Amino acid sequence: MNERVMQFRIGMFVIVAGLVLTMLIVWFGESPSLLRDQVYLKVRYTEAPGVLEGVQVRKSGIRIGEVMAIAFDERPNQPDGVLVTLALERRYRLRQGAVPRLTRSLIGDVAIDMQPGDGDGYIPATKLPADAPVIEGDVAPDPSKALAAATKAFEKAGDTLESINEAAGGLAKFTKNAEQFPRLITTWDTTGQDVTGAARAIRRFIESNEADFKPALANIRQVAQKFNDTLDAKTQDALKSGVAKFSSAAGRIDASVAELEPALKDLGAPVNRTPSTDIGQTIRRLNLIASDLELLTSKLRDSQGRLNTEGSLQKLVTQSDLHDNWNRMALSATQALAQLKTVLVAMRTFAEKVSADPASISRGALQR
Repeated sequence: MNERVMQFRIGMFVIVAGLVLTMLIVWFGESPSLLRDQVYLKVRYTEAPGVLEGVQVRKSGIRIGEVMAIAFDERPNQPDGVLVTLALERRYRLRQGAVPRLTRSLIGDVAIDMQPGDGDGYIPATKLPADAPVIEGDVAPDPSKALAAATKAFEKAGDTLESINEAAGGLAKFTKNAEQFPRLITTWDTTGQDVTGAARAIRRFIESNEADFKPALANIRQVAQKFNDTLDAKTQDALKSGVAKFSSAAGRIDASVAELEPALKDLGAPVNRTPSTDIGQTIRRLNLIASDLELLTSKLRDSQGRLNTEGSLQKLVTQSDLHDNWNRMALSATQALAQLKTVLVAMRTFAEKVSADPASISRGALQR
């Protein structure tokens, strides 16, 4: 077998395999949309939960197409919504009045079912998605929400049954205690007789002291009249004015306390808290100054409270040699800075000359 025959057989095998693959794709319906005989239709939904590309479109339970694209309805003078483009097979036609209903199952599967229309003609679908007509769609109730509502209803029914059982139990207890009703009625009768006797005793007391009650009532009326005469209109106005001033003063005190509350919080706050008022910041600064002074004084005294003569600050104050050394050091530093200033001036002059005439460096080297 020569090489040319081998290449021919390989080529034939590749061609046959490609044809078989193409037939399988067409047979199982997974061919590209360009190879299918399809028409397009757009459906407008107020909302389209769970709709994705590839969702089935069914008519009477038979698959007639799928969802091709999803986009928001941005047409002018139209309310917000969703435009779903359907790719339908040409052999299936939809009557006028057909409504694409979006349905969802309990497990979350989404499909679009075409409800039958009652019109005479057919909906004019187009070959291009951009020119497809727009019809209104409908969204079926979500079964999961209905199931949740039913569950709540069953829970309420269970609560009602429990209440009925409790009421029945209470009625049973009431029935068991029915034997005690005669005793209860006897007790009420005895109590009523006692109340009647007490009322009769009170009546006899009032009748026997009726002559004393009338002067007492007259005295009470006189006291009330004197009290009313004392509280004339002028006195009442003065009392009202005093109460109003007292209320105003109380309000001012409350306002002052409210204004002082942040400052009081800063005064009673811990050390690590940052104050929020001027008084708190001033107190914090005074605390810092006092802490610094305490630190300084602790360095100036020894453990027995006397002046510490061995400290650096104390030696600087008491020993004249240290003053002289510091003065000489400062004088030397001043002289060094003056010399350095002269050098910097010379370098600056040299840099200015070089920047003004860079060729002067080469000329100076050639002259030498």
